[in-house]
Amino acid sequence: MKITREGKRFLFATILIAVAAVNTGNNLIYLIFSLMLSFVILAVALLQINLKRLSLEVSIDHPVFAGEETYAFFTIHNRKKLIPSYSFSVAAPGASSPVYCAYIGPKDSLKKEIKITFKKRGVYSYGDFFIQSGFPFILFEKSVKVKVSGEVLVYPALMNVEEVIPDIAGREARGSGRAFGSGNEIHSIREFRYGDDWRNIHWKASAKASSLMVKEYALTDIRQITVILDNLLPAGEEVFEKTLSLAGSLARHFLDAGYYVRVLSCKKVIPFGAGDEHFFKVLDILALMREEDALDCPVSHENEGFSILLLKSARSSFREYVSSADMVLYADSL
Repeated sequence: MKITREGKRFLFATILIAVAAVNTGNNLIYLIFSLMLSFVILAVALLQINLKRLSLEVSIDHPVFAGEETYAFFTIHNRKKLIPSYSFSVAAPGASSPVYCAYIGPKDSLKKEIKITFKKRGVYSYGDFFIQSGFPFILFEKSVKVKVSGEVLVYPALMNVEEVIPDIAGREARGSGRAFGSGNEIHSIREFRYGDDWRNIHWKASAKASSLMVKEYALTDIRQITVILDNLLPAGEEVFEKTLSLAGSLARHFLDAGYYVRVLSCKKVIPFGAGDEHFFKVLDILALMREEDALDCPVSHENEGFSILLLKSARSSFREYVSSADMVLYADSL
């Protein structure tokens, strides 16, 4: 608990009244001093009661990217049986500003959202939130730390890669394969899976099966992109983060264009896949990726499809793969 600027002025006035009461012996001044002192005691007592038995639940139910402002939803519970809580705010690490709550009734809850920015990728625990209030007289302010359980996975920041990726139409043909996908002839009908195109839903079969069914088409040519990611030591945190952002951005770009995308790095291999589900699988790996030594590195000089090599710099140990890549991008120059 700390005293506010208004509280300092009020206490100073209270002390002056106390001195005047002692010097003059005037009962009226003693009465005023008693009233002011009771205000101070009442302010402390009500502030303690106001913040008592408040708890928080926090959730983030959408993808979160480093450096981008996002929303966290929190529910605050007043577990007092008879007494409401008034005029308090909720603050969090990384939040742009506290969220004000005017009133919450006894044994009631209130749902709000707060803007939060995570500066780096990785796993973050929700950590400590703070409930602050100066109710009722703004003479004192108190902040109560509330431990909130749970964590959020923050993905690398995405960037616009349209300018750094030239048109590669036709250049990936040497690595094209065949797979079920977008042919004209229906091969089979199966249950809907996350990431499937809603336009492929077979409504008659869905009605019979009482669940969503999708059409799977016959074999068709597919386009493949292999992204080779430089995650070798020596460490370079800033440029490595940019390399990961570039890898995630390329995956997004080519998956949206209908390519099958694979990501290769030391100790981490993400096989070919397509759709939103595969994109978030790539992001899950990138969010937790670390720089490794040269041991156990599965990257080879032979790649399927059109290959893009992402190097941290021209001095990288990964430069030996330059000759086998169709395109080379240097993160430190972007």
